[in-house]
Amino acid sequence: MVTRYLAIRFPLNRPSLHLDYFRDDKDRICQVLTWHHPQDRRLCIVKYDLGEGYWISRETGKQYKRILKSYSLEGQDDNLQLVKEIEPSYLYHSVMYGVDFLAVPFERIKHYYYPEIRLQEIFQENTKLDELERKVKTLAELLHEHLKIPFENMGITGSILWKGQTEKSDIDFMIYGNSFAQGFNERFPIIYDEFPEIKPMSLDKSRRYAESIGRKTGLPISLSTKYVAIKKWLSVFSDTNLSLIFSPTPEEIPFNYGEQKFTPMNSIDVECVISNSDLGYAYPSIYEIKECNILSENSSTFDLPIVRILSFEGALTGFFNKGDSVVVRGLLEKVKDRKNNSEYYQIILGTKECIGNEFIVFKEDFHKYLG
Repeated sequence: MVTRYLAIRFPLNRPSLHLDYFRDDKDRICQVLTWHHPQDRRLCIVKYDLGEGYWISRETGKQYKRILKSYSLEGQDDNLQLVKEIEPSYLYHSVMYGVDFLAVPFERIKHYYYPEIRLQEIFQENTKLDELERKVKTLAELLHEHLKIPFENMGITGSILWKGQTEKSDIDFMIYGNSFAQGFNERFPIIYDEFPEIKPMSLDKSRRYAESIGRKTGLPISLSTKYVAIKKWLSVFSDTNLSLIFSPTPEEIPFNYGEQKFTPMNSIDVECVISNSDLGYAYPSIYEIKECNILSENSSTFDLPIVRILSFEGALTGFFNKGDSVVVRGLLEKVKDRKNNSEYYQIILGTKECIGNEFIVFKEDFHKYLG
């Protein structure tokens, strides 16, 4: 039986995780980014502001307009520039990453929304649910019954989380725990067999998704289409788009904010083997790598200890497992690990420096399509 929780002010007894939400002291709705944050504030996007729009909070009765144009790097930068004008105190220069983010100080957080608590509320409000909430409940029951994911490892985010959904809203469903992310791609088609109302993404939407990946990576459409097809959980519930999002649990967070400092160097191509993919579905996602062979002709350093890929672009990850041979193109960075007093290198994806020309692909695809 699922236990009911009342709405709880920040903080709950867990760190902030990717796609939590909160309301600031001017009732703006903010979406949390990443699973690591400075101690006194939360990295975020300011997604909705008060104004004439399609979204009305069932909690407060207030009307909202969306001010985030898109989840692309350009969209997030536009959001940063907009919020910098109306709330300059939210601009935060990250010494860790060497770039600017939006980060709301704790004292400006008015109410915090936890996806797992919202899902528990939906289960308890069984007779008062709207159509989208009923779909959320059904999806949770299907994942629990057929994929054996515990209810406590699920949550609902997006507009449903802050009770601002419209009939056209998507279902953005959270799954917590690396062990449940691993193998999810292969197991999810069971749901298609058991519940015909949930179907794979349409060919038209798959094509548009592949075109989006092509713009972000520079990959030919024939190759990006192949990678879209690999993600078997891309789906719709009747006429509602489903997004399934994976997050580590608090115990699985690999490092805290500020323990590492990244210094950018240059764009690089590296052939390597995935040695650990536990965080390959998270945001940011991490792949530990070994047996690195630098392919870039302009690189003068061929013996660097490159140990991982760190990606802030979710469309480029979630395809690879331990033992896969891949080629990655991205921004090489030196990592100063303050906790362990060590230095090594990583390749980061989702940066302004490499936008439109970064990717991870299987080794054979690189040599067939790009080599």
